[in-house]
Amino acid sequence: MAIRPDLFVRGNSFGFIKIMGYIGTFIFIFCAAFVSQKVFTKKAGLTIDEEGIADNSMNVSFSKVLWKDVSEIKTIQISGDNFITIFIKHPEAFIAAEPNSVKRKMMELNYASLKTPINIAASRLKVDFNELLTTIKHEFEKRS
Repeated sequence: MAIRPDLFVRGNSFGFIKIMGYIGTFIFIFCAAFVSQKVFTKKAGLTIDEEGIADNSMNVSFSKVLWKDVSEIKTIQISGDNFITIFIKHPEAFIAAEPNSVKRKMMELNYASLKTPINIAASRLKVDFNELLTTIKHEFEKRS
């Protein structure tokens, strides 16, 4: 049935239906590959060490931020999701140093709306929000 689009369309727009089918299939395969990469990866979603903090929970997440560059850590809630916002001393330079154009654009959007390019969504991580916040603040205070 899916091979014969003429059964679903009146007129002569079979080409349009086939093109839309190919586009839909491509989008599905792309999304399935992205989700399976995140599900089956063994890489830590968030790395906190003596140097700084790195978010690996999404492919468009920020690169490592050094503790010496962090100026403040706050929390915000957007649409019911809790975020940890990390304010840095020179956000424009941090954004400009990002080589990936998609990541850079996401950071610019974050900076324009939230005044910081770095936001960590706790819902993407397998950890309690308050425990994560306490750990990040403790490491920041220890090294600042």
